[in-house]
Amino acid sequence: MLVRSLSGSFLVLIAMLVSSAPAWALDLSLSAEGGLETNPNQLASRHNPDSDLFTQLRLRLDHDFESGAFVGLRAESILFLDEEDADRDRDRISGGYRSIFTTDAREFDYELALVRTTRDKTYVSRSTGEVAVDNGRSIPDRYDYEQTNFNASIAWRTANKTRLRVRFQHRQKDYDETPGLSNLDYEHSRIRFDAEFRLSDRNRLRAGFGLTERVFDDRRIDDESGNDISGTDLEYDYTNYWVETYFRPDQARRVSLRLSTQDRDDNGVGYKNTQYDTISIGYRHKLEDGSRWLASWRYSDLVYDNRAAADPLDEEGFDSTGHRLRLRHERSVYGEGRKVTRLLSIEYEDFDSSDPDYRYDDLILSAGLRIE
Repeated sequence: MLVRSLSGSFLVLIAMLVSSAPAWALDLSLSAEGGLETNPNQLASRHNPDSDLFTQLRLRLDHDFESGAFVGLRAESILFLDEEDADRDRDRISGGYRSIFTTDAREFDYELALVRTTRDKTYVSRSTGEVAVDNGRSIPDRYDYEQTNFNASIAWRTANKTRLRVRFQHRQKDYDETPGLSNLDYEHSRIRFDAEFRLSDRNRLRAGFGLTERVFDDRRIDDESGNDISGTDLEYDYTNYWVETYFRPDQARRVSLRLSTQDRDDNGVGYKNTQYDTISIGYRHKLEDGSRWLASWRYSDLVYDNRAAADPLDEEGFDSTGHRLRLRHERSVYGEGRKVTRLLSIEYEDFDSSDPDYRYDDLILSAGLRIE
């Protein structure tokens, strides 16, 4: 806990130091919010989860160089008053290069980037509601990780103004080592293709698909009963499809809709195959006084085709169906120099599952300020 508290303090210190930098030097955003969460660890109701007060700090720093190079930092720290097992830290450092090149026919935008992400969150078991234990030994850091992504993309427009883009990603994800338990580390390579169609001045349609191959360092293929097959190495193939559109009835309002589906196939008999479908709706409304409302709703359905019991080694956990609803109001309260915005939000999520340990609901109320 001391490390996490220091992390939050360090985040504030960075913001204080950079806030005095020239406005042209950095694109800075710092938000500080406080509130109440009814189920910080998303536990089933049978564990009688306690509500708790929290503080949340977010920092964003970006700088684009004239050469085309860019750097960025994202940091987030959430600290609870009593439920310290729910505290979490996440930060991301990125750097890269973007530019344009032309041919006789058209212009191409391209970008190369390296992104490093770390996450720290105590592993709380869904079955017990307490910090996870293995053979009598506490394993709170089981799912802490460091992740490195290499991203590359290229985009261009066709003669009819359709925008096409190809994206590639290679990821290496390294979890904290837990002696005596299998290694969760993996690498994956992903390629995505998408297109944006201009239907009118106020309406856009985007669609795309992606392919991913994920290879684990030290996980076994399962047989039909879910038992490890010795001498094997687990791999996943993902196939994603998505379509989204947004419409602007006028300059003040924006409505968006997104549909996506993802199929996961293992390289064995299909014991860990899944299908994951989502529907998302968003609405944004800017009022005459300059404030704005943001609302979103997301429904998701995760289905395991063949698995009969939850596997804690899976990031997804177990099958679940549910929705998340968010309503947020933002209003500028100071506009000279750096802009100060007041933030008010309410979030609610409710998920069901065939495994009672994965059934939960959670309500978050928060208020705060953002400086940018």
